[in-house]
Amino acid sequence: MSTPVVFQYQQALDEFRREGREPPLLKRMSELISLLDLTTTLSSRLSGQEILDAALLIVMGELQVARGALFVRDAEGRFRLRAARGLPQGVHGMLDVGRVPAEPGAPDPSEPALADLGFALVCPVKKGDRTIALLGLGPRLEGRGFGREETGFLQSLAACASTPIENGLIYEELRQVNQSLSVKVYQLHNLFDIGRELTGTLDEDAIQRLVVATVMGHFLASRCALYLLGPSGLELAHARGLRADEAPRFLPVEAKALVAALAAPQRVGEWPGGALREALAAARFALLVPLAAGGRLSGALAVGERAAGQAFSDEDLEFAQALARQTQAALEGARLHRVGLAKERQDRELQIARQIQQSLFPRRSPHVAGFEIAAQSRSCHEIGGDYYDFIPLEDDRLAMVIADVSGKGTPASILMASVHASLRAMAGSAQPTQMLERLNRFLYENTLQSRYVTLFYGELDPTRRRIVYVNAGHVPPYLLRARGYRERLTVGGPVLGLLEKVSLDADEVELASGDLLAVVTDGATEALSPTGEEFGDERVLCALAPDAGQGASAALGSLVGAVDAWTGAAGCTDDLTALVLRAT
Repeated sequence: MSTPVVFQYQQALDEFRREGREPPLLKRMSELISLLDLTTTLSSRLSGQEILDAALLIVMGELQVARGALFVRDAEGRFRLRAARGLPQGVHGMLDVGRVPAEPGAPDPSEPALADLGFALVCPVKKGDRTIALLGLGPRLEGRGFGREETGFLQSLAACASTPIENGLIYEELRQVNQSLSVKVYQLHNLFDIGRELTGTLDEDAIQRLVVATVMGHFLASRCALYLLGPSGLELAHARGLRADEAPRFLPVEAKALVAALAAPQRVGEWPGGALREALAAARFALLVPLAAGGRLSGALAVGERAAGQAFSDEDLEFAQALARQTQAALEGARLHRVGLAKERQDRELQIARQIQQSLFPRRSPHVAGFEIAAQSRSCHEIGGDYYDFIPLEDDRLAMVIADVSGKGTPASILMASVHASLRAMAGSAQPTQMLERLNRFLYENTLQSRYVTLFYGELDPTRRRIVYVNAGHVPPYLLRARGYRERLTVGGPVLGLLEKVSLDADEVELASGDLLAVVTDGATEALSPTGEEFGDERVLCALAPDAGQGASAALGSLVGAVDAWTGAAGCTDDLTALVLRAT
């Protein structure tokens, strides 16, 4: 139908209406024209909002109403205002409708949300059995009501509009999905880039700087701070965008806040009151992102307010959580790398210390006319605190030393090296008691108060077959006579290095043919069985009891083997050192 003809029909209809008459034929033609205009508008290339506004104006013009509104159902099933004309000021947003009308008619009095807007008629727009929109119209001009023709027209209009409106809803949903997917793709690209950067370095400071800069750039945040869990709580590790006096040095970790933070990133404004929220809000932080692994909090990212006050969306929280996992993994990897380097360095140092310590022990037992000598020292750990030595003296005499330094590890080995050097320098320069008293003063003045040494020192004169000894707090040596009785060498005094002055005594014993002297550390006597029982003196004596023709090496091997069998799977608890001297 051409435009001039439509205009002629509209002029004729307006003239009849001014005269108070509405000829049915012209009215039907007007309705058809309105439906044609509506269909053309709904099928146009206008934007969704422009189409809805134009469609509402067409309906209001045809029915001659001054008030109208179109509410469209959203994805959550609520009716949202999409187009309106003539509504009271301040009306916007959602329409709270309990029961949706099945057909055009006056508003249900039990639904005040529709009646309060001044609607005289409400028409549902359906697609199948589902209502996808509600059209509300105010009273008609000149007091005319809505008759059967008007409701029929509205039903025809609703039928025409249902498919385009539903298509618009689908398009809007797809647009939102595409927008969400675009955000996801952008976030994934960012996560991939930051992940590649994080895995490319093991420098903890570089990781911290990179993460903070990434967060600020992605969210367009004004400030960001990284906190790591330390002995005093969440301690500031790195920050940007804050003055020195703005960033809290520590964040108080409360029980409730800790539980909440372990679950997911939290918007600060949504937290209940507390010291943690107050500290974050005071520094203008809007988001707290936990760094957690294995159910334990290790740190947190505090993110400042976004540009233009934009809120953090659910997608932002998901991105923040994914970034937090990458950050946690990178920091943990850097920490393990640092610990590994420290362990390697420590192992190298221990290996060097062990090599130095082993170099202090005699390479072989000395040959002394009329005697057999065997000795062995075995550390329970990488390096130990036991020590033995053979020092040649004038007149073919031989000094024999066995000592046990308090403690274990590197400090004990250092003290043992000092004892070794001192005895090597002083042996034979004075009587044994005087020499050891001087050694005591040296140790007292140059070691920690808790450090001390138990020591047995003996000078063997092979010509006289006698040994002069001093026992400074050491396990009393075992003297097994060939005639069958046993002695313990106990003469001496207290341990060395614990007291400023000590008074030591010396004694002398004669060794007959077949006599055996064994000096051990407490690693032998106090060796524990798997049930916790000590090896003890009697078992030492039983292991040393010489058979016919058993020499010093055999006696030493018998003792060490017995101790190993006693400890079994429990293993050692202390260093084991033994020296065996046998007169032939």
